Amino acid sequence: MKKALLFLLALAGVPFVWACVRALLNSLAAGLTEDSFFAPGCVAFLAGAAAMVALYFWKGRELSIVYVFGHEMTHALVGLCFFARIHSVNIRETGGFVELSKSNLFITLAPYCVPFYLFIVIGVHALATCIAPQPVWPWYAAFGVTTAFHILYTLDALLTVAQPDVRAYGRFFSYWFILVVNLLFALLALVAIGHVSFCGQAHALRVQTVDAYVAVVDLARRLIP
Repeated sequence: MKKALLFLLALAGVPFVWACVRALLNSLAAGLTEDSFFAPGCVAFLAGAAAMVALYFWKGRELSIVYVFGHEMTHALVGLCFFARIHSVNIRETGGFVELSKSNLFITLAPYCVPFYLFIVIGVHALATCIAPQPVWPWYAAFGVTTAFHILYTLDALLTVAQPDVRAYGRFFSYWFILVVNLLFALLALVAIGHVSFCGQAHALRVQTVDAYVAVVDLARRLIP
């Protein structure tokens, strides 16, 4: 029954995914017209992401232990945020697990939504900036590497392994939830780097959401006599 309700919720939320995608593409397109994507920070970010993609196709499996560590640590840290007790942690190259005193949707799906290593780099960068001014290139390259790492290994984990985390809440709902959260993170990232204001991004997302659901209603009216 729970999975059926979550399936319906995700089905109803499909237009919201489209709204997030439209809002993200519009924000990126606005940046391209303003030539901001040729700024040093963006070039460094893209260079770091490209390097991570090349490394993934060259030594992908050898880095699996790094992903597994981040995956299980995310389960554990998000569990602590919900006051769960950690009973044990097991990390191997082929997989791992964390035994917690309790679990919920956010704890279960957090590793697929939270870019663990990117957050670490952001935190270190924030601390370093408080101490002294920081150069743009190395930090933004690190942001690119860790962002690409999250995307590549999350897709790898979801597409090549039958994840019990995903089955726990139904595949359709889990994929929808993971996609929505990652898209929202991307929208917030553009706000964080000053590419767009928070209010502007929120307004754009609201407009796109309304347009998406209006389009669905109009389509339903045409199809249903």
